[in-house]
Order: sequence, then C-alpha cells, then structure tokens
Amino acid sequence: MRELTVRLRFTKHSLGNVKAKDRSGRFLLPRGPDGRVTFLPTWHRANMLFAAKLLGRHQDEVKKICWDIHVDGVPQRDPWYRRYYSVQGSTRQRFVLHEAFTPGQVVGVNCAVPAAIVDDDLWRLMLLAGQYRGLSPWKPGEWGFFEPDGLLLRRSAAAEDDEEGGLKREGLSELPAH
Repeated sequence: MRELTVRLRFTKHSLGNVKAKDRSGRFLLPRGPDGRVTFLPTWHRANMLFAAKLLGRHQDEVKKICWDIHVDGVPQRDPWYRRYYSVQGSTRQRFVLHEAFTPGQVVGVNCAVPAAIVDDDLWRLMLLAGQYRGLSPWKPGEWGFFEPDGLLLRRSAAAEDDEEGGLKREGLSELPAH
C-alpha cells in the first residue's frame, strides 16, 4: 500500500447540501468538528467501483482503497453559487444559495491505495469517476464533475518497513529527530 494525495480540478460546481443553522436558506458544504470540508469515503468508493467497472479491471482492489474524510481545500473567497429552480404551478423561478467549490478550483483528497493499482490505472479510474459521477454533496451525477490534476506520494508501505527495520537493527525505540 501507498498513501497518496489525489489532486482534483473541478469542471462543474460541487455544491453543499447542509442547511445553514441561521435560517437563511443557504446550503453549506459538510464540515467536520474542526471546520474542514469533508467528503464521505462511501462517495469515493461508489465512484471508484463504477469507474473500475468501466475500465474493466481492479473491481476488487478499489474496495480496498482507504479514503480520508477531510478535503485539502477551502471554498474560495466568494463561494456562493446561485442554483435556480421552478416551483410547481408557478411561472417564476426561484433560487437558493449553495456554498461551492468552483470550476477550476483544485482540492486534494488523501487515500491509501493497494500496490495492485498502479498510478496510471488510478489516474484512469479518477478520470472516469470525475467524468461520469463527480463529487458533490448536492446531487452527485449532476454536480461536482472533476478531472485529476495530480498524484502526490505521501508515504509507501515499503518505506515504512525500511524505517521500522532500521529502528530494530539499531535498537532505537523511536524515530530520530530530523
């Protein structure tokens, strides 16, 4: 396994679905207790299973990918998207404000990927997931389309084994300070 940061560039707004508590009628992106935007791992898993079926490989391996709930990115300074809708029986259109990641904005998602899925295949899987499903708390499949922008290695299991082996050989109980 290796730990990666997948950088995603949105091509369509990713809209929030959490109703604001201030009764303004706005919808916010979901956040954890620390205030960081969160995307559920089940969303990633569903997207990757779909992409693996399209790609025709890695159907079992994508189930083993572990996704971090936190998104490495914050909505831009003016993050509000005005979504228009029609009310049944009326000719007037109304709108609601959604906090959103905007097209062109790049965010990162951390994951631990099995060694069986090489970087090129992960790139293809993310490309298919972003093209057909997207990542948006509000109506995925209609909003939140993206394309992969980069894969950054955070850590690999082989490197950790080497570090642990070095600790055992040298008789150290913790890693030396850098």
